[in-house]
Amino acid sequence: MTDPKIALISATPLAIAPAAAAIAAGLPEATVWNLLDDRLLADARDQGGIDAPLAARMDALIDLALAGGADGVLLTCSQFGDRADRRDRDADGVAVLSADGPLFAAAVAAAPNRVLLVASLESAASDSGERLGRAFADAGSAAQVQAVVVPAAASPLPASALVDALADAIADIDEPYDLIVLAQYSLADAAAALAERYGVPVLDGPSAAARELSAALREERR
Repeated sequence: MTDPKIALISATPLAIAPAAAAIAAGLPEATVWNLLDDRLLADARDQGGIDAPLAARMDALIDLALAGGADGVLLTCSQFGDRADRRDRDADGVAVLSADGPLFAAAVAAAPNRVLLVASLESAASDSGERLGRAFADAGSAAQVQAVVVPAAASPLPASALVDALADAIADIDEPYDLIVLAQYSLADAAAALAERYGVPVLDGPSAAARELSAALREERR
């Protein structure tokens, strides 16, 4: 497979560029195909959660990507990650990944004692914090997860301003931590700068997903 097609299914335009950049870096031979439904999050908020019609909408997008010949599918919105986790890899024939499944796996593999989870929205911090904690528990890890919410990063910012906003919030954390996890794709551009500034590993969803997609494609080539 010399030119794999990777479908990115997004619920906000803010997630597209970080995901596409990570795919370009990790899979430079790949073609990125973007599928966007920018009402998914607003409708989920209005419905008080992901109801059956919304779940069906995401499932339809995944099926559309597969029918269109995608060699891998990545959902860039963590709130709909359950729709990827429910897929049957053998039936689909390709990897269909949730936004932060690979990220959480990488966090568990890092074997930290205390994790600082950085988000720009309370809802993202709550949702990701709960699921990341569950991932550690399922792996038998006693790692503690502390969340910090940075509302200033909820709107689009230039890269330098994003780093400054996140760094200012992180600087106010008194408790020690040995791993930083960025809860949203829109924060991924700050990962390298934060790692350099604070001297701890910083994990982001797009990079973790690109690594897993690359591994899945290598496995398919065998």
